[in-house]
Amino acid sequence: MSTFGSTRFLLGGIAATALVVLGISAALRSRVSIEIPADLARQAITAASPKAQSQAATRLAALAAQPRPQARQRGSGDVISSLQDTLVNGRTAEVRAAAIVGLARTADRSVLPLLVEAIEDDDPLVSGRAVAAVQHLLGVRYEVAEQLLDREDRRRLAGMARTDMAALDGPGRVWWEAHTVPGGTW
Repeated sequence: MSTFGSTRFLLGGIAATALVVLGISAALRSRVSIEIPADLARQAITAASPKAQSQAATRLAALAAQPRPQARQRGSGDVISSLQDTLVNGRTAEVRAAAIVGLARTADRSVLPLLVEAIEDDDPLVSGRAVAAVQHLLGVRYEVAEQLLDREDRRRLAGMARTDMAALDGPGRVWWEAHTVPGGTW
């Protein structure tokens, strides 16, 4: 066999291998989709059906359960900012409630003001999840029973949460930081 023939065979083998690898790679990509938080937030807010919105919000909330902060960032979107966007702009109670669960799972105190604001949401599902999330992040318990049905009671409860949140910036902050697990899940 000539040198030219061997080279052609070698290059042909490399090309065939590359095609096989590319084919496998494409097949794997189609089976294992990497979900970008910003895309999921967009779907949760703008999808045509409430069911599709809810499913996207639930998948986004699941990303927040990643144990390491760097695992919470995928592609061009950050999970926390995407969850915040979903909570603020979500059209259905299920979408907003799923976003609250995701925010609580991040164990990031910076989301507390938004969660406290969500306590005043008109939907009991959303306000109930917000109360649970705030209790989780602050390490407190509120007596809520039927308070979530009355707007004034929700405002009062949000006020109590704001007071507890403000206490974290005082002497209670040192205790709170010593007794919480960074990156814990809910």
